[in-house]
Amino acid sequence: MKASMEYEEKLFNELREGSKSAFEQLYKRYYGKLYLHAYIRVKDEEVAKDLVHDLFMVIWQNRKEIVIKTKFSSYIYASIRNRVIDHISKEQSQQRYLNSLHDYMKVNSFKTDCLVREKMLAEQIEQVLESFSPRTKEVFDLSRKKFLTHKEIAKELNLSEHTVRGYIKTVLRVLRTKFGNIPWGILFLFWGNF
Repeated sequence: MKASMEYEEKLFNELREGSKSAFEQLYKRYYGKLYLHAYIRVKDEEVAKDLVHDLFMVIWQNRKEIVIKTKFSSYIYASIRNRVIDHISKEQSQQRYLNSLHDYMKVNSFKTDCLVREKMLAEQIEQVLESFSPRTKEVFDLSRKKFLTHKEIAKELNLSEHTVRGYIKTVLRVLRTKFGNIPWGILFLFWGNF
């Protein structure tokens, strides 16, 4: 065992000096074990391979700066474990983001759809209202947009309450005929919006 540790230390020192042969020997010695260690945790062959390859690439690129205070095997196992943890953490973070984006899209696409439908309905109602005389439209607007009572409208326009009621009934009858398949309460919601 001690001979093995001394051999690893020798290989690592040669690696630090730029020996490709020492790098290849360490790679062959640890690749399978590190791959298995990573695969057990990430459960994805390609990701496990990438994590191990990236680790060895970093070791090669930073070989002169790496300081190992314990055994090389301890260093390399700790390194792959940290890479696996980082990968899982990033994956979970991405999943949370995708889930929140999906939820946001569901809610906001529904809101957008409702707003578009609301605008279309408001435009259709406005088109119907344009077909009435200016006086009828004015009475109806005061009733449904400004929420004045029949009495207040009659006083403001110098009309009788009966006449005001007649104008409003006429408009409502036409709207019911035109939009009969839409629940009546929904139409009242749109009158204040256009």
